[in-house]
Amino acid sequence: MLVLILFGFALSRPILKLADWFPSLTVAQNQNTKRNFVSSLAASLSSQDAPIAAAIVIDSSLCMEYVAENQSRFEAAKEFSRWILQQLPQESAIAVLSSEREAAVFQVDRLAAEDKINRLTIAPLGRPIADAVQDALILLSESGLEQRELYLVSDLSRPGWSQHYGDSLKTLINGMKPKSGILTGTNKELGFFVIDVSADHPNNSTVNRLTLVPELIAAQTPVRIDLELSHLGSAATKTVELLLSEPSKPEEETVRGSKSVDFSEGESRRFLSFMLSGFEAGTYQGQFRFTVSDALSLDDQHWFTLQVQPLWKILLAAQPPVRESSLFLRQALETVPFVVETAAISEVPGMTAAELNQYSGIILLDPSPFDAAVWKKLADYVSLGHGVGVFLGRHADSLESFNSPAATEIIGAKLVRQARDPNGEIWIAPDKSVSPVFSVFKPLGLLETFPWNALPVFRYWELDDFSARAEVAAYFSDTRPAILTQTIGRGHTVTVATPVSEEGESSAWNLLTRGEPSWLFLLLSEGIAKYLIGVGEQRYNFVAGEPVVLRPNLETLPLTCLLGTPSGKSIRLTPDQVRREIAVSAVSEAGNYRIRSGGAQESLDTGFSVNFAGDSTNLQKIDKATLDQILGEGNYRLAKTPREVELGIARRRIGQELYAVVMLILAILFAVEYVFSNRFFTAKSQ
Repeated sequence: MLVLILFGFALSRPILKLADWFPSLTVAQNQNTKRNFVSSLAASLSSQDAPIAAAIVIDSSLCMEYVAENQSRFEAAKEFSRWILQQLPQESAIAVLSSEREAAVFQVDRLAAEDKINRLTIAPLGRPIADAVQDALILLSESGLEQRELYLVSDLSRPGWSQHYGDSLKTLINGMKPKSGILTGTNKELGFFVIDVSADHPNNSTVNRLTLVPELIAAQTPVRIDLELSHLGSAATKTVELLLSEPSKPEEETVRGSKSVDFSEGESRRFLSFMLSGFEAGTYQGQFRFTVSDALSLDDQHWFTLQVQPLWKILLAAQPPVRESSLFLRQALETVPFVVETAAISEVPGMTAAELNQYSGIILLDPSPFDAAVWKKLADYVSLGHGVGVFLGRHADSLESFNSPAATEIIGAKLVRQARDPNGEIWIAPDKSVSPVFSVFKPLGLLETFPWNALPVFRYWELDDFSARAEVAAYFSDTRPAILTQTIGRGHTVTVATPVSEEGESSAWNLLTRGEPSWLFLLLSEGIAKYLIGVGEQRYNFVAGEPVVLRPNLETLPLTCLLGTPSGKSIRLTPDQVRREIAVSAVSEAGNYRIRSGGAQESLDTGFSVNFAGDSTNLQKIDKATLDQILGEGNYRLAKTPREVELGIARRRIGQELYAVVMLILAILFAVEYVFSNRFFTAKSQ
């Protein structure tokens, strides 16, 4: 009878989930969930189609656009995810998540989940995929269903993973492990499958980064553009070409240069530089691109915008004789180039606002005391976006005037006394600070390595009681402030505590203009002037997702303007008339944008460029060791094919088929019965 029962049991092809009932052979820590042997065995032999809680996380980052075998990795991921849906039991709770920033919820039903997979698109401004995995784990941990499965479908490229997710992800995964039992340490309640859809041997070249400083230049100023290129894969030779459009024909791009670069096998970086010149006033837009695209075409180009202004006009107001006392600074600024005009200090109080506004900046060389109304007029001039520089000298003889609230608003501090060192053991000593006044020095090296001590200072004004807006851009070598900067409204001020307008050398306050390394004075003058007029502050090139703010150099902004996108759409914008700026919400489309207003005679024509972050398309995969550090070793199963996933599901959800085991037991019992029965009848007959 037992043989017949086992034979029928084998024909039913039973399946046993040993991992469900072996742990119950010991006493569980949680008495509410303790099972005895019989109940565990009964549950293990029950239907394997019971509903489960499942989350499918699909990587929709930019790297997933890589094409292999005529299919992008993103489409391969969606296809794999649709197959996973078919493997889930009916009535399961299913959630579909991606790199898109969205709330983690279970879909209404299987059809809704499949529809969401079909509608997924690449998310240029999406979150790291590890963040989506974290949300999926939290959602699954809150589910009332006992069995939970998480499927991550990704190319496992580096940009989506960060070590700081390690603690939180491992904590969530460990929270869904059994509390005790023979199999303690294995993942019972959560089945975690990491499905790798990456290409086996990717080849990708990237125009990784573009450096264009400044982005706002004067007409006829030469420009240097530096490119950083990266490559992954087999050795290759690539040609990069520069396309540029003229302000009058922004839709027409012409090739302005090209260079070839050799990439070695593996992961490598190369650097190129392009020099451009001959710019007239206007907005120039262009792109650098590889002449031959590869399997990830979206990073084969890099767009840029260059804004060119007419030569900036600077007014130097100096003591008589004006031409002689302004000589050194005038000659220094004319080499940049600026349009430099001179006037007597005594003429400044009589200038109207319209006369002041024709200049981008005004520099007062050793000014005499002004009335409060004059200082207030200069402050209003600065707040509109202009700049005022003050080089303090011997004519600052009325401390009452220079320390008035109106004067302090421009100077940024109060004058205390004249400090002297006739031995020349004091000099301007910039440190490692990144004050924009010294931005022109950056390409040449570290500030503290320059021979500043070759430009000694014998006398200067000691400053104290700084205004709230004042910042020290540089100190003297005796640690007292040498250069102060301020931002007032949209403009800037610079105060230098020693002059650059002296004619003779017998009683000179310093040797800034006559020291051995004269190039230091030239660069310092250029840095101060560019800071005053805002060069280097205005941006026209942005990373996708950044807020875009433009401040056109117009007295009056139009009430409305149109934004032209790279895809050809037009969006109406309303400039901020109070701040005199145009703000554009975060954009996700890479390319060149144009902003225009007016009819045939356009009153506004500017633009900006948007690019993806340089490392967002890095196809280099994280290795198994890094993945173990983030997810925890043994907490997941890595797979590349549906067959590997099926095996994992079978071991975890379906269990071990007992047909072969039962048939073996049946054969053993049959043999034993045969032996015993023969022995019994033989003994009886005797």
